[in-house]
Amino acid sequence: MKIHPIAALAVSMLLFTPTALAADDSATTVSGQVFANFSTIQISDQHNDNEGWQADLKRFYVNLEHQFNTDWSLKITTDVQWMRQQEPTDIWFRHAYVERRWKNGNFLKLGVAELPWIDYVARRVGYRYIDPSLNPKNQFASPTDLGVHVGHKGEHLSYGFAMVSGAGFKKPAVAEQVDIEAAAMWHITPAIDIAIGWYEGARALDKNPDLNKQHNAQRLNMALSYMHKGARLGIEYVYNDNWKQVTAVTEDASDGWSVWASYPLTPVYSVFARYDIVHPSRRLNPTLKQDYLQFGVDWKILPELTLALVAKTSDTTSITLERTQNEVGIWAMWNW
Repeated sequence: MKIHPIAALAVSMLLFTPTALAADDSATTVSGQVFANFSTIQISDQHNDNEGWQADLKRFYVNLEHQFNTDWSLKITTDVQWMRQQEPTDIWFRHAYVERRWKNGNFLKLGVAELPWIDYVARRVGYRYIDPSLNPKNQFASPTDLGVHVGHKGEHLSYGFAMVSGAGFKKPAVAEQVDIEAAAMWHITPAIDIAIGWYEGARALDKNPDLNKQHNAQRLNMALSYMHKGARLGIEYVYNDNWKQVTAVTEDASDGWSVWASYPLTPVYSVFARYDIVHPSRRLNPTLKQDYLQFGVDWKILPELTLALVAKTSDTTSITLERTQNEVGIWAMWNW
């Protein structure tokens, strides 16, 4: 069933109210976040209904967090998206987990929780309300998944390990095999990190009785980044093996790079830029390449509201294809 975003908020609030009323007010919080934009798109070699000035609701989150005691907590996040020329999505549960934390920095999460690599890189890149980072933007990863998540956050070393279904949060399912994601981050200084991540599994694509699993999907990630007092600089690399070929006889691979930077000009104004280059099909279509450039300036108009003037350009090229998409407009992030 498709639900209007405003209706989704109302439904979410109704679902959460009994829990919130039954709990100590000081231990339960309800909050939300909206990512939206009003922009114009122009595509070089075609005309479609997405072009011209239109609005997108990129994300509409409602969060419920409850602290049972100093060790145990609960987090639920509903997620709705309404993109141009599309119906609003169903209500997804981006987060739905209980968490146990220890004073030594160790943690355990049971349920639909953040995967260690995607969550880490998103925080280093920033500007999630403009676009997700390299992996989820190119559908190389899901940001959250159902399973068991453990890890450690330390002063010099952090790591995470997840045993998940592989289906992602949009269509959670119990798969035939357990997928694994692991990530480790070396904090060289308080500002500089080196990180590496690995994923392996069937991505729940082995559930179809008519299709046999042929390969395991694998993903290698590496990143070097700097983040200090609002300034960010970093580079990420990803290599995927058979990411979309789990049930296909033929093998394929993909890889990509992302470079990003941002700098605060004043306490309320910042400039930012990012460049991605992706080869989506190294073996089956080796000439196919996608370039993406983003730059803009953001204004923290209120503590709860950030606006950004953004320009984007995407080029897709191969032997038989040459296409450019340009987009410019206003992006907004509202926290409540």
